[in-house]
Amino acid sequence: MITFFSKVYSLSYILIYLFTYVMALCIAMSFHEFAHGYIAKTQGDPTAKVLGRCTLAPHAHVDIRGIICLLLFGFGWAKPVPVDERNFKNGKTSKFLVSIAGIVTNVILGTAFLFIYMLILKIAPEFYETNLYGNILEEFLYISIRLNFSLAVFNLLPIYPLDGFRIIETFSSYDSTFVDFMKRYSMIIYVVLLVSGIYYYYYYYTANQLIIFLIKLFSKILGV
Repeated sequence: MITFFSKVYSLSYILIYLFTYVMALCIAMSFHEFAHGYIAKTQGDPTAKVLGRCTLAPHAHVDIRGIICLLLFGFGWAKPVPVDERNFKNGKTSKFLVSIAGIVTNVILGTAFLFIYMLILKIAPEFYETNLYGNILEEFLYISIRLNFSLAVFNLLPIYPLDGFRIIETFSSYDSTFVDFMKRYSMIIYVVLLVSGIYYYYYYYTANQLIIFLIKLFSKILGV
């Protein structure tokens, strides 16, 4: 499945990789942010819709600086969807649903892309290697799988202002020490996680293991 490191780093391949990476990233981020806005709308808050954020169009969600940082440093961001919690019709339940929506969406997308990859491998295994379009599709699917699961587990971290933090904040007291600490020192925590390599191990034992499990599951289902 992993072909990137076994290929020659020609200019044409680098351009193909960058194209598929940016395309996969735009889709993953757009669906993530759209999910927040859409669920917020169903829960009574029209803010995202009014501001044109309840859409799958990448230009509404993608932050160019965030993409560049992700390409260069492996750490990036999209434009957060604005939400007015005062409009929620179900209080904390609404806030929880809005917070978890992006994570769930990325898991669903990652699973769908993985299934498509495995299905093509079952039906036409030679497709990926016999033509340029097959190679581009393979890279796109591979990157999309990794990106979506990576976004999901990253956003699960209980660090401000990630979705995992919002989930914990939803059920915390007004004067929560943990919430206050995270809001004060989140940037330092991000740097420590990335520089120390702790995030790599976290990703390996969450997203990577989930991907391996799904590969084995779909292999049995499809007989690949």
